[in-house]
Amino acid sequence: MLDRAAFEKENQDTRKQLAALEKDVKQLRDWVSSNERALNGMNESLRRITEDGITKARAGLSVREGDLQRLRGVIAKNDKILSRIGDIERRRKDIATLEEEQERLIVLLERNRTELRQFEQEYEEMTRPAAPPAALAPCEVVLPNNLRIPLDPGKGTYMVGWYDAAAGASPDIDLHPVGGSAQGVSRQHAIIRLAEGQWTVTDLGSTNGTFLNDAPMTPNSTVALRDRTRIRLGNVIIFFRYITQTTRL
Repeated sequence: MLDRAAFEKENQDTRKQLAALEKDVKQLRDWVSSNERALNGMNESLRRITEDGITKARAGLSVREGDLQRLRGVIAKNDKILSRIGDIERRRKDIATLEEEQERLIVLLERNRTELRQFEQEYEEMTRPAAPPAALAPCEVVLPNNLRIPLDPGKGTYMVGWYDAAAGASPDIDLHPVGGSAQGVSRQHAIIRLAEGQWTVTDLGSTNGTFLNDAPMTPNSTVALRDRTRIRLGNVIIFFRYITQTTRL
C-alpha cells in the first residue's frame, strides 16, 4: 500500500528539525569562531577556560553536523520514495486507462471476428457452384384416342386447340381429330409451357374454360401440372403424366 501522506508528513517534520538544527549549528559555529579570535587577548586562566569551552562546543558541533547529515539523508530518501510513489501512481493510472481501452478493443475485435465469419459464409454461399439442375422427368400428354404426345423441354411451349386452316390456327396439340371443334375447344384454347423446371398450363381466355381435375381455372391464369393431372378443355379430356408412369389412366 502506498502511504504518500505518511512520507510527506515525515519529510515536513524532518525539514522543520533540519531548519532548527541548521540554525543551532550556525550559532554554535559563530560562537566558536568568535571565541577563537578572542583567545589572543585573554589571560592564561581565561584562555584555558575558553579553549575548554571551544573544545566542548566543537564536539557538540560535530554531533550536530552528524545529525544534519542524517536528517538530510532522511529527506533525500523520502524525496526518492515520494518520486517513486508518483511514478507508481502515474503508471497505475496509465494501466487502468489501457485496460479500459483493451476491454473496448476486445469487444471491437470480437464484433469484427463475428462480422468476418458472417462475410466469409456469405462469400462461400455466393461463390459456391450452383448445383446442377435436377433431371427433368420426361412427360407427355395423352389424348382421348390414346395418342401420346411427348413434351420436349427443348421446345418448352405447346399451344393446345384445334387446327383451322381458314382461321390460320395451327396448334401444337391438335384436338380436332378427337372432336375438339364440336366439343367446345377454342382454336387457341390453352398453352402448356415449361417454366423454371415445371410444366404449367395457362388458359388463354377460352370460351368454354379449362378445368384441372374438374376444378375450373380462372381465365388467363397459370397453374403447375402434376403427374396424372386431368385436363378438360371444353368437353375434351386429356391427361398430363410422366412417361415413366405405367399405371393405366
